[in-house]
Amino acid sequence: MVVDIMTQELCDDGVMATQTAFQSSDSGSIPTSSLQNFTCSEISYDHAYEVVSAFHYLGKKRFLGQHAFGLIDGIQVIGAVVYSPLSVPNSATSCFGLPRGNYPEFVEMSRLVLSPDLNGGNAGSYLVGYSLRQLKKKGIKAVISYADASRHFGAIYQACNFTYHGLTPQKNDFYYDGGTKKLSRGKASDKIGFWTPRPRKHRYLYIFDKNLKTIWPQEPFPKANVDAIEKKASR
Repeated sequence: MVVDIMTQELCDDGVMATQTAFQSSDSGSIPTSSLQNFTCSEISYDHAYEVVSAFHYLGKKRFLGQHAFGLIDGIQVIGAVVYSPLSVPNSATSCFGLPRGNYPEFVEMSRLVLSPDLNGGNAGSYLVGYSLRQLKKKGIKAVISYADASRHFGAIYQACNFTYHGLTPQKNDFYYDGGTKKLSRGKASDKIGFWTPRPRKHRYLYIFDKNLKTIWPQEPFPKANVDAIEKKASR
């Protein structure tokens, strides 16, 4: 499935929860000459959502979209990267030591998808590189992105010169009612259930404003788990 950019109208950016982005494996590359057949452009939330719904492992789950950019072949959108407001309100505090508040100049890469025939190549870094240049023009100071450590190690961020800042702190979730419901708020002491570790995420940063001081310590890039990549190769 590809999205025809001539068949939809532009709309305002949209709704609900943001999640981690998809990264392709590092199993090959597309010749630079082939990339010359593609163009990149800012796209609407609707266009981005259509591509994400078709290709992302989270499917039709909604997400916030503050800025969206597409990889375009002719009149068809064949890839998209979406940047959203920070999903964790205190990220600007924990990362940069800033007072708790709203910081529209900081964004989170919440979705990155490509047509499956482009996975494993450099089309993703081509699109992300374009989007980063546009974000800088818009006055964005930094991009935060997370890679679910159980699924990805962040190859695309490494290729695009993000810095790596370790794993998110370990947190646990409480499940009750036979393990079918997660407690989102309130006390667990009056419920019968169990605690289970929440998957940790790799933290990556791309900083435009060199005056920002980063609290998260920079660490060496994590490496791919070869067995895990082979298991996901057909995804």
